[in-house]
Amino acid sequence: MRRMFTNLALLRPQRDDARRGVFIVVGALCLVACMMFVAYSVDIGLISFTKTKMQNATDTAALAAAMEITNAISTAGPNVSDVFAYAQTQSRTAAQTVASLNGIYIDKNVDVLFGRRYYNTSSASYQTDWNAAANQTNAVKVIARRTGANTSAPDGKVPGMFSVVAGQTGTSVQTESIAYIEPRDMVVVHDFSRSMNFDSTFSDETVTRLTQAQIEANLALMWSDIQPLTLGTMAFTPQYMSQTKSNTGANGVVTFKNTSVDITTNTKIKTVKLTFSNSATQSFSISNETTVSGSWAGTGSNAGKSIVQVDLTIRKVGSTSQSWTLSSHQYNSTTIAAAFGLTGTYPYAGGSWSNYISFVQTNGGLGLYNYNHKYGGMTWLCYVMYAQPSFASTKDLWKTRHYPFTAIKEGHELLCDFLTNLGFDDHVGMVSYDSTHRVETTLSGTGMPTVNISANPITNDYASVKALMHYKQAAHYSNATNMTGGLKDSITLLDNYKRTGSRPAILLMTDGNGNTLDSGESSTLPTGWDWNALFDYDGNGTGDYTTSDNYAKATLKYVKQAVDKGYTVHCISVGADADRNLLKAIAFLGKGYYIDVPGGSSVNDMQDQVKAAFTKIAAAVPPARLVSGN
Repeated sequence: MRRMFTNLALLRPQRDDARRGVFIVVGALCLVACMMFVAYSVDIGLISFTKTKMQNATDTAALAAAMEITNAISTAGPNVSDVFAYAQTQSRTAAQTVASLNGIYIDKNVDVLFGRRYYNTSSASYQTDWNAAANQTNAVKVIARRTGANTSAPDGKVPGMFSVVAGQTGTSVQTESIAYIEPRDMVVVHDFSRSMNFDSTFSDETVTRLTQAQIEANLALMWSDIQPLTLGTMAFTPQYMSQTKSNTGANGVVTFKNTSVDITTNTKIKTVKLTFSNSATQSFSISNETTVSGSWAGTGSNAGKSIVQVDLTIRKVGSTSQSWTLSSHQYNSTTIAAAFGLTGTYPYAGGSWSNYISFVQTNGGLGLYNYNHKYGGMTWLCYVMYAQPSFASTKDLWKTRHYPFTAIKEGHELLCDFLTNLGFDDHVGMVSYDSTHRVETTLSGTGMPTVNISANPITNDYASVKALMHYKQAAHYSNATNMTGGLKDSITLLDNYKRTGSRPAILLMTDGNGNTLDSGESSTLPTGWDWNALFDYDGNGTGDYTTSDNYAKATLKYVKQAVDKGYTVHCISVGADADRNLLKAIAFLGKGYYIDVPGGSSVNDMQDQVKAAFTKIAAAVPPARLVSGN
């Protein structure tokens, strides 16, 4: 028994040594595990930091790339043959540059993708087509990759302690961001009133900044545009009426200038008898018959009276004693028509030669420029623009460059072209107004394309919307200016046809001189209307605009209604006589752009200004925003 206990005692130290050895092994293993966990944690932190940095870089790069598309298209210039390819190239470069500034590498040719994001009404969700055509790009995806095997390369995997222990070269990290330009639903509201031809006519209804020579140059453009056209024997440059009478070789030519006459003969003048519009007469005898030509007008009580007949007595050719009387040189509608060959059918559905003759004799606008009683293409164009400007009356005026309407037409067409090139899936509709107002949806007629967008009056069929304006003319339907009605139609159009997720906008183009309202339309402003709050341009608490004009108040009432619905209202004022204060107030209240097109000193100035205005508004796309991937 004693030996047994002795053996047991001898065995105890041996067991303790074994345990100590086990603990050393376990401790070593635990230390290794702890080190691996530490390495793993460090790697996780590094990866998380890297991924956040990469995500921030792709976010900013995608936003920059999306906005660069707009900038590139608007600044491409005429020498760029493929504006879409150019815009995408510029966009790729912008993405790469911004990512680089954030310390992240991307391959602009591989890591920048373009697509079209749209709302699918069937699925009631947004979708992105990354295979969309280049001219339908409104979304940009930017990808940052750290997936390469070479960890020292800018796109190499993220190196780490744990990955080395685990036998890996590094950890793959990839981020991506999608930036999207929200599409706009734009309604362009056009002024079709007669005042939109005032810069191309001698009008007494406006004060124009253009000189007489510049208006004459405008009329020359119109004359060339409307050809071929035969207006009797009238030339473009207006002339007074001349009438010739002769007798056995002796002749006298009388040129009627309303209150005076010029007379030219091929022999000596003996007497001149003038008959005036009030039937009074006055005779002049030429002493010693010393002249063959001259000018005569009423004197005394007949001064300033219109001359309607001249009776002329002249000597026979080669005689000093015998005379011929060349009687009844007459100035009336019949003789004027005969003198200028205006005896055939009047060329258009509205108007007549007798009305044209009366216009030339009496119109105050022509009188301001010394064109009363002068007959020719220039005064005929003034007649049709003043008295017969509608398409129903003079159907070919749409072909002519009459201002400011033509400048606005070109701006409208530029807008459609810009939206086509932009490819951001903007939709556009068109409203016009004059005495009344309407949504423009259809077009047909000889020499015109057939257009019908009634089913989708706010559309991306830019060619159709472009054509709707191209074949229009100032006072196309009627003469007056119902700006309030046009604005009202644009709001209703957006209410009924704007797309889910779009940015609704109204572009009001006008001279701002409203002069009619719909029957029953009220100019009463809504309850709570505060001029100080709504029109405080400089933030000093005091309104910078107010008006008592009923037409202006009625329009502002609808601008406020549009803003309350979330619609932006831009405004372009055109023409020398525009109500700029009102139009600036409309744009301020509408939270949009206000651009003034005064017209400058020539039609070229106006064209350039209008194009710049439409370009600015067309390029004013909403800021790009980030969206989740598909």
